[in-house]
Parts: sequence; C-alpha cells; structure tokens
Amino acid sequence: MKKNFTKIVLDLLMAITFVLLMNPRVLDGLPFHEIAGLIIGVAILAHIGLNYQWVINTTKKIFDPKLPKKTRFSYLLNILLLVSMATVIITGIFISKVVFPSLAVQGGHALREIHGLSADATLAFVGLHIGVHWQWVMSICKRAFKSKEGKLRKGVIASVVLSLAILAGGIQWFASTATPSMGNFKQEQMKQSGQASANGNTGNTTTTSSNQGPPNGEDFHRGKFGDRDGKEGHGGRSNPFLVVLNYFAIWAVIIIPTYFLETRVLRKKRKSTNIQPT
Repeated sequence: MKKNFTKIVLDLLMAITFVLLMNPRVLDGLPFHEIAGLIIGVAILAHIGLNYQWVINTTKKIFDPKLPKKTRFSYLLNILLLVSMATVIITGIFISKVVFPSLAVQGGHALREIHGLSADATLAFVGLHIGVHWQWVMSICKRAFKSKEGKLRKGVIASVVLSLAILAGGIQWFASTATPSMGNFKQEQMKQSGQASANGNTGNTTTTSSNQGPPNGEDFHRGKFGDRDGKEGHGGRSNPFLVVLNYFAIWAVIIIPTYFLETRVLRKKRKSTNIQPT
C-alpha cells in the first residue's frame, strides 16, 4: 500500500512539473524550464524503478498469447512514452541556453521542432496512460482516504490539503519573486546585431537597442522576446496555475473517453465469458 501511495504522489508531482514545462515562460523562464526538465528525467527513472518488477515480468511474457491485451497495450504505450520523453530531454539538452550552453547546436530550428512535437506526443501518451490505469488510480485513492470500515481518514485528507496549499504557495511565491530569463533577449539582440552588421547599419542598431533598454518581466511573460515563430512557448499562458489548469483540462479530454472505452471493452469481454454454451 505504501509503495502504491508513493507511486501516486510521485506521478502527481511529475504531472504538475511536466505541464509547467509545456510553457517555458512560467516562473523564471528558461532556468526553471531546463533544470526542472532534468529533474523530471530523474523522476522518470525513479518511476521505472518502482515498477521494475512489472517491467521485467511483462517483457518476458510480451509474446505470450495468454498475456491480456490490456497489459500488452499498456506495455507498448509505456515504450512510446519512454521514447517520446527521452526525445524531449535529449533535444532539450542540445538546444539548452542555461544548463548546457556549450552543447547547444547553432540554429537548432529542426531540434526545436522535434522538441515541441515530442512534448506534445508525450502529453497525449500520458493522458492515455492515466486513462488506461484510471481504475487503479481510483482504487489506491479510496484505500488511502478511506479506512476498512468505510470512514474517511481525516488525517490523510488534511495532510494532502496542507501539502497542496504549501505547493501552491511556493509556486506563487516563486512566480512573484523570480527574475525572467534573459536568454531569449540576448539571442534576439545578437541576431539583430548580426543582421545590422551585414547591412552596414551597426550604428542604427546600437541606437535602437539603447532606446529599447532591457526587457522587464512582463515582456518576457508575454513572449515579446521569445522566438519569432512563437512555437517555443507552445501557446500557453505565463501564469503557472492557469498553465496547470489548461493542460489538466486537455488531459481530461483524453482520459475520460479512454477510461469509458476501456471499461466498455472489459464489460463486453466479461459478458462473452459469462455466456454458457448450450
């Protein structure tokens, strides 16, 4: 029970962190985006470690015709999820501007496209993953919040509410005090300077830059100094709470039909097995 509860807590924290990563403009911008991306990579390894026995047993039986279709589908979905998440992390390292600037590929437009597409694919795979395992999630939550006699465990509920309040307060404090990343603005300045030098108008560029002055936090959150194609931010909002609500709503759109489709298939299977031969 404790192991399953640990899985639920870890998965919830990973889910919140992942949706915040979908918009690089939240909190302090690129520093949080890149550092949290590496942390979530470590969390994925921990998640695999907690499910190590299931992975080994399922891998051995993957070609066994007696293996349930749901287990086989879940296994293949986990493989796709692992590949897409690994692609996000690897491409993120090669377009890094804060943590691994020395490894960054010059230009890197193709890598950014792959980074964004793999992040969107991961979002969809996570939604399917939760939908397939929704019954398990609900059963663990019922055991955690209800005693054997069916009474609510007020201590557990109070602990969860307090933890969420601390997490929300921490995010709000961090969002209000963090300084946005200067990476995008500096890159934009370098591009402008390079273009101006090629055209022989360096003096005009210097004047323009000095008149503009350094960007403030609001400009960064609005994406004013982001990439010109506007794809780096995935079109989300800069408020962390709105970002979480937005992407959790997207997950709900995926989870609900997946859950009902999965339960309908199982219901039909039970009915077919309960039919007695005449």
